[in-house]
Amino acid sequence: MKLRSPIITLLTGAVVAVGLWIASMNAATSATTAYGGSATPTPAASPTVASAGAASTAPAATPSPTTTSPSVSPSETTSNGFIIPDHANYVGPVQAGGGAIAIVLHDSIAIAYYCNGKTIEEWMKGVPAHGHLELAGKNGAHAEVDYALGHARGHVHVDGFSYTFSVIAVHKPSGLYQSIAVVRGATVKAGWIVLANGTEVGSVELDPNAPAPKAQAAPQLNLTNLTANDGGVTITAKSIDGETGSGF
Repeated sequence: MKLRSPIITLLTGAVVAVGLWIASMNAATSATTAYGGSATPTPAASPTVASAGAASTAPAATPSPTTTSPSVSPSETTSNGFIIPDHANYVGPVQAGGGAIAIVLHDSIAIAYYCNGKTIEEWMKGVPAHGHLELAGKNGAHAEVDYALGHARGHVHVDGFSYTFSVIAVHKPSGLYQSIAVVRGATVKAGWIVLANGTEVGSVELDPNAPAPKAQAAPQLNLTNLTANDGGVTITAKSIDGETGSGF
């Protein structure tokens, strides 16, 4: 019995030690799982805001608005990169001669008007073709124009003279205006070119149906109501505008 007691005591201690070791391992495994070992963490709940005694989830962020750049809708683009517009208004002075020219495009029609604000003026028409225009009017008047987005340049031939020009695209109130009215029993046809700086250049055909109408300086055009006073008679003008198609 005396020999067995130490042995039993040793065996009992060993069993207790093994039990403690197993318990220690289980505790370590539980700790590893709970604090980000190989287990996937549970996502934290969204913060709530109390309102009138009830909890509600925080509102989602509003996405930033998308800004769209303005675009141009050209009919075509030339090989050298120039954009050819379908609609445009070009005006400007010619080189020498003291006159001005307006060229207005709307889809498949082009109207041009040259005048010197005195006795020389001509209306011309043509058909746009890939950035080029050939325009013709009465008495051999004609113009050759190359145009693109923002500018037009070429030559105009009127009353035996040829003028070179390089003009810019404009928006109202700059542009081309026309009035056909009866003044003192006779039909008159007036035209005004309003330049980018507001200057007006205008002439009046005294007999527009004649083969070679005579012309004189046009009265001042009021751009607010598009009227002019021709010798005591009020005449009303209309805009010839490629952007809206007015006057075509």
